[in-house]
Amino acid sequence: MRQVFFYGAISLDGFLSTATDDLQWLFDTSLDKEFDISAFEDRIDTVVMGNTTYRETQRLSGAERIFPNKEKIVFSRSEKGNIIEGNYVLGDPVAVINRLKAEAGQAIWVVGGGEIVTTLLKHDLIDELWIQIAPVVLGTGKRLFEETEPVLKRFELVAVDKIGQLSEIHLKRIQKSPTGPVI
Repeated sequence: MRQVFFYGAISLDGFLSTATDDLQWLFDTSLDKEFDISAFEDRIDTVVMGNTTYRETQRLSGAERIFPNKEKIVFSRSEKGNIIEGNYVLGDPVAVINRLKAEAGQAIWVVGGGEIVTTLLKHDLIDELWIQIAPVVLGTGKRLFEETEPVLKRFELVAVDKIGQLSEIHLKRIQKSPTGPVI
């Protein structure tokens, strides 16, 4: 069964973007010149995100074609049809991810946004998280983990790295046995 990863950056106070979906603060954060995401990207063949994340990533990268050679699933309440190497989807992220996990292929990368990440996390559908933390306080914005009813999810710390001005934590979800205790 395919694994599902979240790989993305947040502000020091936990926001994915400003309230107006601006990510410029992240693009203004210095990275290590030798930073290379290709090893991560080689592990995935499908990218999942919301329409706002898709559009803002296109805008900031200056490219219509983002995440080349990866199938793109873009959740949208307003858009329909095809995009370059993918489709707009209206529906339940849980059902879509469960369907994708059952198909043959490499891992699935959830890019954002917070509503999708929170929903998938709540349903134990994110196996690993790579979260880069920028030394920027936004004060308000769109959170990585949206407020929801109380839910306890435990992760194991795999690694902590420095990527220029970003701190990156890599976490794996701790599986529970059928009887309930953490193993």
